[in-house]
Amino acid sequence: MPEREEPDLLCAIERGEIAPLYCLHGPERFLVDRVVAALRQKILGATAGDNSGFSYEAFDLKEVALIEVLAAARTLPMFAKRRLVIARGLEQVKADGLEPLTVYAAHPNPSTCLVLLAEKVDGRLRAFAALRRAGYLHEFARLRDRELGPFIAREARTRGLTIDSDAALALANAAGPDLGRLMQALEQLEIYVGRAGRISRAQVEELVPESRERNVFELTKAIGTGDTRRALDLVTNMLRNREPPLRVQAMLLRQLRQIWRAKELAAANVPRAEMAAAVGLPPFFLDDVLVPARRMSVAALRRSFECLYQADRAFKSSRVDPEVQLTRLVRQLTEEAGTRR
Repeated sequence: MPEREEPDLLCAIERGEIAPLYCLHGPERFLVDRVVAALRQKILGATAGDNSGFSYEAFDLKEVALIEVLAAARTLPMFAKRRLVIARGLEQVKADGLEPLTVYAAHPNPSTCLVLLAEKVDGRLRAFAALRRAGYLHEFARLRDRELGPFIAREARTRGLTIDSDAALALANAAGPDLGRLMQALEQLEIYVGRAGRISRAQVEELVPESRERNVFELTKAIGTGDTRRALDLVTNMLRNREPPLRVQAMLLRQLRQIWRAKELAAANVPRAEMAAAVGLPPFFLDDVLVPARRMSVAALRRSFECLYQADRAFKSSRVDPEVQLTRLVRQLTEEAGTRR
């Protein structure tokens, strides 16, 4: 899994235990780029910024055949112990064009570190099966929500910082799954608390106020008030921050359940403090569900739940782009809320 493999790879590289071949693939480009940077620094050292030296070559497999890259990898180094050859776009190579890689993986040049980068690979193909058996295939999948907290804690330790467990969870919620944004937020917190400092939840909430939870509250409020433009702007921003459409749909479903519950409790004149506990929200978030609860009728809520149910089926069975489906869903929900019937 990425939370174990990436630190292990970095530690091995730092110790100088560099494999002759790496195939790095997966959607988490931040982690891939970090491994590549570590290899460049360890192999090229002070010349890491000089791409014109004898020890480094880079290729784009959209423009160059894989066999040419492998020929470069077989070249002996000059004025250095090891060469670094990096090729991007391995997913562009068709199955028959990958066969030379199967041969090379069996006997890679020990004086070259060949790094092949791909968005995704087909593990059923012979070349990738050979890479996996040899230990050269490394996947960098998106970190799951439950993995973000431990990832943040580990990153804080490498910086000499201590971060409270609830602060790590708050930072994960605030920054979301974008590791680049998350690391930027951690750097801001490091500057704020100083070296060897301790990061608390209050400091996270002060410096990183935007959160996924807040975004979905704002989205639900825009839907509940019938503000189509605001709702579409919010969902576009969430997608830009790499929120999976199915997760947004699930959060909207949870929000609508809370809105319906709040509507029932408000009708029964339940005190606010008790209402917040019954809905399962902190008191300061209660108005985020009460506003749409007061506006949306029971009939509109029922229709909204039907829209969410149909969207869930479509996400799991339709070939339509999930982002298009989510945008369509948000528009439908906003229109339903605006009918007041």
